[in-house]
Amino acid sequence: MKRNLLYIFLILIFTSCKKESVKEKAKYKNLSTEKATEKKPKRIGDYISDEKDFIWTAKQSDTASYWVRIIFQKEFATYQFHGQCYYSFFTNHYHTKTDKIELLWTYKTDCLLDMKFLKNSNGVKKHPKNGDSFCEYTLVNDSVIKVKYNFPEWTKKINEIEKDSIFPKYLYLEKKGSL
Repeated sequence: MKRNLLYIFLILIFTSCKKESVKEKAKYKNLSTEKATEKKPKRIGDYISDEKDFIWTAKQSDTASYWVRIIFQKEFATYQFHGQCYYSFFTNHYHTKTDKIELLWTYKTDCLLDMKFLKNSNGVKKHPKNGDSFCEYTLVNDSVIKVKYNFPEWTKKINEIEKDSIFPKYLYLEKKGSL
């Protein structure tokens, strides 16, 4: 009888210990599930695609002459100045410590507008020439890109001449269905 009581007592102890460990495992499992569902910040490379268009726009007034939109693809960026004016610039995407896209001043055009001001110095000494690194795009958050121009005086002059934000400092991800 003492032996039976001892067995029952041991079984109760082992069962209660086992229940605690199951609870602990469930607790850890829930924590790992929560971490897995946390939103991982995106990289600018997540918006480079030849299959899907991620359209980045500048904040422009309703009276703007231009409608700046940029789409990044694997080897180039399509820069839309207007519905009938596209420039395709070659790019480099860097996956180093800083995730960025470099736009090179080497392009092909499909444009009905006269865009001579993009070829001229416009009175500024330092202006982009064929093959120059023109600017860098870095992701601020999942819907904003910051642009750093390597020819800031020239881009400022172009924006002044055209009275528009042709070369904006920030681009915003266009929401689907907002066309």
